[in-house]
Amino acid sequence: MPMAVDRKLLEKARRSPHALSFEEAVQLGRELGFQKVRQVRGHRIFRHAALSAFSLQKGPNGRAKAYQVRRMLEAAKARAHA
Repeated sequence: MPMAVDRKLLEKARRSPHALSFEEAVQLGRELGFQKVRQVRGHRIFRHAALSAFSLQKGPNGRAKAYQVRRMLEAAKARAHA
């Protein structure tokens, strides 16, 4: 059962993907329906039943890498419009 999406967190990710902490990115991914399928060193690999897998890494200062957050949001948006 999908979790409810935290609207404030989603808006923060859209406005400032570089400011999202790694833990917030993982939480948002789960809320958007992605599941962690494995971890290879610092890479957490997530998958959604309808989408391809993607990786999240912790960047400098414990932040999520902005391009990976944007990729996750784009995949979720594409799924919503499909």
